[in-house]
Amino acid sequence: MGPESIIEFGGFAILLVLVFLETGLLIGILIPGGETLLFTAGLLSGSEVLNVPLPLLMITLTLVSVGGDLTGYTIGMKTRRHLFNREDSFIFKKSYLDRAKAFYRKYGPVAIIIGRFFPIIRTVNPLMNGAIDQPYMRFFTMTTIGCTIYVNTIILVGFYLGKTFPFLKSYLEVILLGIVLIFILPLLIRIRKEKKNKEG
Repeated sequence: MGPESIIEFGGFAILLVLVFLETGLLIGILIPGGETLLFTAGLLSGSEVLNVPLPLLMITLTLVSVGGDLTGYTIGMKTRRHLFNREDSFIFKKSYLDRAKAFYRKYGPVAIIIGRFFPIIRTVNPLMNGAIDQPYMRFFTMTTIGCTIYVNTIILVGFYLGKTFPFLKSYLEVILLGIVLIFILPLLIRIRKEKKNKEG
């Protein structure tokens, strides 16, 4: 079942739940692709398959995205000792936390905004910020800015493409594959480069 089928089958409610769970309960570690859902929602709204007004779509998805991040932050804050000492599992690996920490060290608080645009980093960043006791109001402010930019940019791109070229619905799978590659490739290239540097 692809993103279009998910949105059409469950409608607006399922879309909201999935966007929340990506960072709220870390499902983005197992299934990266929040951007594909947002893009699809915008595309289907623009081509009038999803009958939700654009302002409502943007506001509610931004709110649930922020809510997911705050939930992830709270989980990190409550389980900080366990997180840094736990063994790797199928779902969660310490390397994810280490990657997010390195990303944060490099970019500082702005990493909360930038990290929104990278799979895995987006999912783990709230957890890591809670675990390292990032001041709540700073995290809240930065993640609200990040979610607003990330969510609305992707929705608007999808919406105006759907509005201008309604026939794009027929090529949705190819478009989504391209979106996933655009978001994942830079991260994979960076990981590979860092791995080579360690080996060298």
